[in-house]
Amino acid sequence: MDKKTTLMYGSLLHDIGKIIYRSNGHAFARGTHSKLGHKFLSQFSEFKDNELIDSVAYHHYKELAKANLANDNTAYITYIADNIASGIDRRDIIEEGDEEYEKQPFNFDKYTPLYSVFNIVNSEKLKQTSGKFKFSNESNIEYPKTENIQYSSGNYTALMKDMSYDLEHKLSIKEDTFPSLLQWTESLWQYVPSSTNKNQLIDISLYDHSHITCAIASCIFDYLNENNIHNYKDELFTKYENTKAFYQKEAFLLLSMDMSGIQDFIYNISGSKTLKSLRSRSFYLELMLEVIVDQLLEKLELTRANLLYTGGGHAYLLVSNTDKVKEKINQFNTELKNWFMLEFTTDLSLSIAFEKCSGSDLMNTNGNYRTIWRNVSSKLSDIKAHKYSAEDILKLNHFHSYGDRECKECLRSDIDINDDGLCSICEGIINISNDLRDKSFFVLSETGKLKMPFDKFISVIDYEEAEILAQNNNQIRIYSKNKPYIGVGISTNLWMCDYDYASQNQDMREKSIGSYVEREEGIKRLGVVRADIDNLGATFISGIPEKYNSISRTATLSRQLSLFFKYELNHLLENYQITTIYSGGDDLFLIGAWDDIIEASVYINDKFKKFTLGKLTMSAGVGMFSGKYPVSKMAFETGLLEEAAKTDEKNQIALWVQEKVYNWDEFKKYILEEKLLVLQQGFLQTDEHGKAFIYKMLALLRNNEVINIARLAYLLARSKMSEEFTSKIFNWAQNDKDKDQLITALEYYVYQIREAD
Repeated sequence: MDKKTTLMYGSLLHDIGKIIYRSNGHAFARGTHSKLGHKFLSQFSEFKDNELIDSVAYHHYKELAKANLANDNTAYITYIADNIASGIDRRDIIEEGDEEYEKQPFNFDKYTPLYSVFNIVNSEKLKQTSGKFKFSNESNIEYPKTENIQYSSGNYTALMKDMSYDLEHKLSIKEDTFPSLLQWTESLWQYVPSSTNKNQLIDISLYDHSHITCAIASCIFDYLNENNIHNYKDELFTKYENTKAFYQKEAFLLLSMDMSGIQDFIYNISGSKTLKSLRSRSFYLELMLEVIVDQLLEKLELTRANLLYTGGGHAYLLVSNTDKVKEKINQFNTELKNWFMLEFTTDLSLSIAFEKCSGSDLMNTNGNYRTIWRNVSSKLSDIKAHKYSAEDILKLNHFHSYGDRECKECLRSDIDINDDGLCSICEGIINISNDLRDKSFFVLSETGKLKMPFDKFISVIDYEEAEILAQNNNQIRIYSKNKPYIGVGISTNLWMCDYDYASQNQDMREKSIGSYVEREEGIKRLGVVRADIDNLGATFISGIPEKYNSISRTATLSRQLSLFFKYELNHLLENYQITTIYSGGDDLFLIGAWDDIIEASVYINDKFKKFTLGKLTMSAGVGMFSGKYPVSKMAFETGLLEEAAKTDEKNQIALWVQEKVYNWDEFKKYILEEKLLVLQQGFLQTDEHGKAFIYKMLALLRNNEVINIARLAYLLARSKMSEEFTSKIFNWAQNDKDKDQLITALEYYVYQIREAD
C-alpha cells in the first residue's frame, strides 16, 4: 500500500481509541485514547501496517514528541491535519486518558451526549438552544432532544464489540476498499462526540471530525509532495515556528461546482409519459453530479473524504493547492464543458470555481473563514455569467442539424433521433425508469444504457449482480441507493429521496403520477409543492458565530441538512399519495394527490423545525392542477407561489394563488386545525345544506361591502346549522384576518366534498 493510502487510513482512524477509552469494557491497561486505539487496532491482522498505526498512536503533541519516528512518517501529517480539523493548535491540549484529563472531571465528561450543530446556528438572532442526540449506531438520522441525555460505558462497549467484529470479518485495508471504511465510520460514529471537553462545543461527531481530518491530511500530503518536502517532522512539527508558518501556507483549494439548466431539463418535456418521466430525469441529473464528483476525485487521486457537500445541483470539495491539481481541474473542466455542449448544447452545463486557502483560514484563527466562502461563491457566479468563449460559440454554431425531426420527449432537433422518435439521452432515461423503481444499485462502466461524462454509462442492477461485479471487476464503480454496505466491495452509498407511492401499488404503477387524481370524493386535481430553506446561503456564510466557524462545523451542518432532505424525507412521506421529483440539499419538489401534498407539506415543515431546533425555516408554494396540465407550467406557476411565500419574513406557505400567503403556524393552527375542523364537524351534523349554501357564504365573505355582514347573518340565521357553528362563522367574518382564514378553509372544504369530475 502506498504512503498516501496509508495516511488516508491512519488519519481516518486516528481517534478510534476514544471509543475504547469511553467503553471501560476493554482488556487493555489504562492509557490515553491514542495508546488504546493503537492497542485495539493492533489486534487485527489487516491493521499491521506500522505507519498506519503510528497515526493512531502518535497524533497528539506529547506522544509524538516522545516517539522515535522517521522524518517522513505520515503521523506528522495526521497531527497537523487533526489540529486544523479541530480548529485549534492542540500542542498544549489535554487528551482523553491523560493523567491531567482524569484529574479534571469538571472540564471533561466522557459520557456527554453529542449536541446538535443547530444549537448555535443563527444564535446571534435567536436564542441558543441545547438540543442533544441519543446514542445510536443503528439509526441514520436522529432528532435532537432537549431533555437530559447521558451516554454510558455500556453504549461504548457495545459499539466497540460491533467494531471488533467488522474489523475482524468484514473490513480490509487495500487501496480500493477505502470507501467501505469511510462508509463504516459514518454508520457507526455519526452520533459519537469527537470531543468531551465541556469548555468547548460538543457538536462535532467523531465521524465528521475524522473524515475532515482525512481530507485535510490528503491535501497536505499532495502539497508537500509537489514542493518536494519529505521531511514532515521538520516542516510540520519540530519547531513551533515552522508549524505556525505552515498554518499560513495556502495549501488548500475550496472548490465549488454548480449545474445550470436543471429545471428546464426536468420539466420541459412532452408526450404521453411526461409525468412518468419526471422522477427519472431528476434522478439522472442527481446521479450525474455524483459521477462527476467521483470522476474529479479520481483524477486528483482523492476520495469522498474530500467531498464536503453534494445536492441540489451543487457540490463543494476540499482539494490540494498545487499546480498539478489546478492543471487537472482545468483539463477536467474543459473536457466536461465539451461533453455538455455536445450532448446538451447550452441547455445544461456545469461550472467550476475554486479559492485558495490556508490551514488558518479553515480553522478561522485569522477570521478569514467566511471570506473564502464568499470569494468562491463570487468566482462561481462570474464564471456562470461568462460560460462560453468565442471559440465555444463558434463550435456551437457548427453543430450538425438533423432537420425537422425532433425528439418527442425533450423536443430537441439538433441531435440524432432513433426510430422511436427519441434522442439517446431520453431513450436511456426511459429504458431505466422501471429499473430505478425496483432496483437499488447503479454501475458506472464503459457500457450501459444511460450516458454519463467521460465515455461512461450507467446501468441499474440488483444486489446479486452488484456483488458479482464488485468481486470480479475493478474497472467499474458501483453505487448503492439508501443501502450502506460494508466490506462487500460496493463503492459508495448515495442517500436519495426516491419516495414514490404509485410504484408501491400495483394498480397505480402504469399511470404513475397521473393516478393521484383518481378519487371517489373530492376534486380530481394534482397537488404540487416546491419548497426550500430560507436564507441558507447566508446561514452557511454567517449563520454560525464567528468564534465557532470552522471547516468541520460547516461539514457537519451540510451533512445534517442533506440527511434530512435526501434520507429522512422518504420516511416522512410514507403512506402519502406523493412522488418525489427531487429533494436535494436544501429544497424539494413533490407531486401527488392535492390534499396529501398540503398535509405532507405541513408535516415536513413541523419535522424540519424540530430537526433544526427552530433555527432554520422553509417556505413553500403549493399549487393545484389538472392531471393534463403541462408539467413545465406546473413547475413555473408553483415556483411563483414559492417566491410569494418568501416575501416579508419568509417561513410561509403560499396556497393555490399568490395572494394566499400564511405563516406556517397560522395555516396549521387557525385554518387546518380550527376553521376547517369546525366546518367539517358542522356540516357532518346536518345533510340539509350542500355546496350551494357554502358558495353563498363564500360570495358574501369575499365581498367587502358592509351590507354583506348583515346578509351573512340572515343566511346563517335561516340555516339549520347549530348555534355554536353559526356564532363562530359570524364572529370570524367580522375580523379581517379570521375572515381571510375562513375563506381559505371553506375553499379547502369544498375541494374535499366536491363530486369527482
